[in-house]
Amino acid sequence: MIQAAFFDIDGTLLDHSEGGSVFPESTAAALAALQRKGIKVFVSTGRAPAMLDSVRGLFPAVRDLFPFDGFCTFNGQLVLERDGTVIHRMAHNPEDVRRLLPLAKERNFPCFVLEEELSFPVTDHPSIRRHYEWMGIPFPPFYDASRLASHPVIQFNVYMTLEEGKKVLAPLEHVEVTSSGFDILDVIPKGGGKETGLSAVARYYGIRQEDTIAFGDGFNDMGMLGWAGTGVAMGNAPDAVKAGADYVTTSVSDNGVKNALLHLGILSQDDL
Repeated sequence: MIQAAFFDIDGTLLDHSEGGSVFPESTAAALAALQRKGIKVFVSTGRAPAMLDSVRGLFPAVRDLFPFDGFCTFNGQLVLERDGTVIHRMAHNPEDVRRLLPLAKERNFPCFVLEEELSFPVTDHPSIRRHYEWMGIPFPPFYDASRLASHPVIQFNVYMTLEEGKKVLAPLEHVEVTSSGFDILDVIPKGGGKETGLSAVARYYGIRQEDTIAFGDGFNDMGMLGWAGTGVAMGNAPDAVKAGADYVTTSVSDNGVKNALLHLGILSQDDL
């Protein structure tokens, strides 16, 4: 019996197909029905906690969309209950961060590091400046490795293709490179991934792995879909993501979340 459900945000909960950000009414109704049945509802995202709030009005504040029971952020490396209580935290090996800095500067690739609350550019690259401008954040000071002693790095991001990222970042021994499908790579600690966030939630609440379900549409969702008792790929997901799922539903714009929950018998029309 399903006791916890996990949802990626972009392309799963939010529909960006028409250029905006729409939270389908059918999805909101399905999530509410899950909670009425006693099923915990978590977000599982590559976003930092700060990006669960509105980004310059371009994206809605995820925290305000629905009363989620908690948030698996940074691709599972930081898991929070609704009130902000930390369930799980997994940081980068400091040596990898120290190796990253000269590597990024020598090769001059766009890169920034993310702590739990703050982010810092590593290189002065136009793509990084555009990122902070898009976020509506003044360009901060460059990252200073002395912060490592008291502010662990949870994730860092680089702008390049997945193939390039795996080659360029090969000198970093304890990292994994993933992506939500764009040429912005999420670099996480080895052994991390959204599945670590799901596992942490399951341990915390005493939920069996087989009693979990996860929905996603990106490459960084593949581990999560494989770990969950039932992994559901959205119809708008790439073929590689669909291939690793237990079930492929319709697209986010075609009531994909609701349709899957009905098809799998987790909800009925009467529940909605």
